[in-house]
Amino acid sequence: MLDLTVAVAISVAAASSFPATLLRALALVAAFAAVGLYRRRLRFSVLDDLPRLLLGVVLVLPTELLVRAEPRLAVPALLGFAALIGRLVGYGVLHARRRRRPGVPTLVIGTGDVAVRLTEVLAADRTFGLAPMGLVGPPSITEPTLPAPLLGPIEELETLAAELAPGAVVVTFAGTPDANLVGLIRHWRSLGVAVFVVPRLFELALGEGQAELVQGIPLVRMRPEPPRRWRRAAKRALDVAGAAFGIAMLAPVLVACALAVKWESGRAGVIFKQERIGRGGKPFTILKFRSLTPATETESQVKWNIGTDHRVGPVGRFIRATSLDELPQLFNVLRGDMSLVGPRPERPYFVDQFQRTYAGYADRHRVQVGITGWAQINGLRGDTSIEERTRFDNYYIENWSLGMDIKIIVRTFGSMLGMCGR
Repeated sequence: MLDLTVAVAISVAAASSFPATLLRALALVAAFAAVGLYRRRLRFSVLDDLPRLLLGVVLVLPTELLVRAEPRLAVPALLGFAALIGRLVGYGVLHARRRRRPGVPTLVIGTGDVAVRLTEVLAADRTFGLAPMGLVGPPSITEPTLPAPLLGPIEELETLAAELAPGAVVVTFAGTPDANLVGLIRHWRSLGVAVFVVPRLFELALGEGQAELVQGIPLVRMRPEPPRRWRRAAKRALDVAGAAFGIAMLAPVLVACALAVKWESGRAGVIFKQERIGRGGKPFTILKFRSLTPATETESQVKWNIGTDHRVGPVGRFIRATSLDELPQLFNVLRGDMSLVGPRPERPYFVDQFQRTYAGYADRHRVQVGITGWAQINGLRGDTSIEERTRFDNYYIENWSLGMDIKIIVRTFGSMLGMCGR
């Protein structure tokens, strides 16, 4: 906001027109964002920002060719100088406020040398904005001289975090398998807790911008989850538009599949309905074109794969191989049970088994389940590793974007066309 105000003020002072003022201001903010001046940081330094400021000003220079027949190169230079002065004042005020106020309550996971050094520095220097509440981990040989209280063993981390409600968490070398921390870290991120991780082998050089240094120890800030309201609204808009368009465009295919299934299945219904588990662990009824009629209701709920069942006829095999049997789920999407893209939903019987067997499986239900997903376009469908699917599904959730959804939809459609053409 400060950079935008400065750009407008300088443009007005230079007697620029309204379009020129608007273009120059937007170009400055976009350039500064592109070079990383607006990234979230623990500590702010004008010296660290100076190279990025200079690069941002260089990126703005071509704008002068658009706003004036005879470019004034002094205007971008003045913009950069004003932004520098603004940061000198702003960072000074910020650091002064941090020195007077307590920082964000921070839980440090680990009790080794790295954890101790970090805790000492953060406790002594308030300009980082983090105030260590204590350490969680095995007893240290230097426990009597720890810079913060030892709150408990790593096994009590979940309980301690719930009781203390930290605003930030720093994960060092905790002496526990990473899988034990992943679920907790995801939970903290969903609550808006800032999570920092000390990378392994940090003595090796990290690329610029990948980490922040605290007395030579790099801290990598975990990317916060997108705001849930915005995320759900954008995804839902894509789902409704995509499902409605898909139903309209694929209506002839839907009718042809229904007639073929009716011809093969006889008296059995064209649509097969089955209970699946959706977002938040809530059950819903999924719709599919019928590829066979199970002997009993129990069989359909607990039998893993029917692909090799002798009861599957030619039509059933074809619609399963081409995924055409999944098309009725477009109506599930319109109804709000599913999304176009997301982790594939599973039956309650298998969800119960997989949650006990595979770490992170329950985390898949943080989002709406989908017709297709990141795991499926990477070959993980049918009789493939549940552990791998879980890893791919959680990767999708952690790195979600509308662009990623569109990419998955396009690749899924291309894959279906390829299978139909075989």
